[in-house]
Amino acid sequence: MKIKIIGAGSMGHHLAYASRRMGWDATVIDNDPKALLRMKNEVYPARYGSWDESIKLFSPEEEPKGGFDIIAFGTPPDVTVKLAAKAFEEKPKLLHLEKPFCPPTLEGADELIAQINKNPETIVTVGYMYSVSEGIAAVAEILTSGKLGEILNLDVECREHWGQGVLKAHPWISGPWDTYLGYYKRGGGAACENSHGLHLWLYLADRMGWKGITDVKAAFSMRSENGSNYDGTAAFLLKEKSGRVGRVTQDTITSPTKFWLRAQGEKGFLEWYCRGVPEGDVVRWQEEGKEVQEKIFKKERADDFYRMVLHYKDLLDGSASVENSPLSFDRGYRVMKILSAAFKEEKLI
Repeated sequence: MKIKIIGAGSMGHHLAYASRRMGWDATVIDNDPKALLRMKNEVYPARYGSWDESIKLFSPEEEPKGGFDIIAFGTPPDVTVKLAAKAFEEKPKLLHLEKPFCPPTLEGADELIAQINKNPETIVTVGYMYSVSEGIAAVAEILTSGKLGEILNLDVECREHWGQGVLKAHPWISGPWDTYLGYYKRGGGAACENSHGLHLWLYLADRMGWKGITDVKAAFSMRSENGSNYDGTAAFLLKEKSGRVGRVTQDTITSPTKFWLRAQGEKGFLEWYCRGVPEGDVVRWQEEGKEVQEKIFKKERADDFYRMVLHYKDLLDGSASVENSPLSFDRGYRVMKILSAAFKEEKLI
């Protein structure tokens, strides 16, 4: 299997390492020579122990074209949506788009979707990797098993101080103003960058057979630093066709991190804590008349990406359904349409 990764940022490192764990041939492209040198000499060895000499590094001028099974984009959203539309020319089997794959204005999305429709042989995914984690697989199984009765509501929080999260993973960045992260119209800010929360809500609602969202109420707390302009907190109230109501909160200010979900059923409850213990993720649930149960799913950060590439292997060899994939483009696009509508309602775009 051959994978080409566009972007030598944090995602590019993790995806290259995960691909090498699979034994795949990995190539990384970046338009900044310093980023490639930093990857080889500093960040990759610090994260994973040593540099892997089999990973090939190229500038765009030297970029090999064609012959790749997977092309993955770890670029800013407003860049990803444009480059991805052109990538179909190389006929990849799978196209990975880092989340969010476009800005909340949806600029470029129609052109990308037109290419997706013209190239149905290429699987297109959006990288909400938590939805393929072992912990979320267990959550989905319990919620759909009937053990908790009918699920009445679902709340998700993706709250992480950027200084301990994305900025810590990119130590060469002085702050959100240095990148798209500090500009909500480019796809930065809590609503877009931390949209794992909305995506998990949609994914689990889909798994439970809920009938879709009829109403969204949103509120944003805006921040401005060194010329940046982004939402530090984004809160969403979601109403589903049958009347169920759920809540999603995403922010860039919470310390320590709280990435959590809770489902209340007629006959019990369930909670999931991402990295809830030092060893990994925690799922805790209680069925009516029984003791609270708990299971820990051991993992390190790199394992989130390893689970994702394992899923890509399954998609490509046919052992996983493209239509039912947690990482489906359709669900990633639904996230962006919710965000776009919310920003428009608040007259921010």
